[in-house]
Amino acid sequence: MRVPPVVVTSTLMVMGLVISDYYLPQATLEVKAYRRLSDYSFGVMREEAKAFAEARGGVRLEVGSGDGSERYFVLHADGQPVMLVDNSSMQLVVIVAGDAGERAPDLRELQEQWRVRTRPDWELWR
Repeated sequence: MRVPPVVVTSTLMVMGLVISDYYLPQATLEVKAYRRLSDYSFGVMREEAKAFAEARGGVRLEVGSGDGSERYFVLHADGQPVMLVDNSSMQLVVIVAGDAGERAPDLRELQEQWRVRTRPDWELWR
């Protein structure tokens, strides 16, 4: 049974809102959906995020899903999550906290570096 991408994206957006209300009160979220990446491409993306975190003090990378598949990771700055990247569904979903630019100013550079590899699904629908 295939679930339409719109349903998956909508569900993840609602989940993001619920999570933001619990972890980041009064925070805005930027949610983007991309085409699903291969395990290799997602691994490269994770390694780029790891290098980004290691190059900056105060930024930490949390990888894993509890089952060893490592299909998502979270970037933390100052102990707070700033970006969640999830490749476990039919799409790659990137959720960025609204105040991420304040806590990790060059996070946008990392996102632009990833944009070369993939583009939002809605751009494919034009």
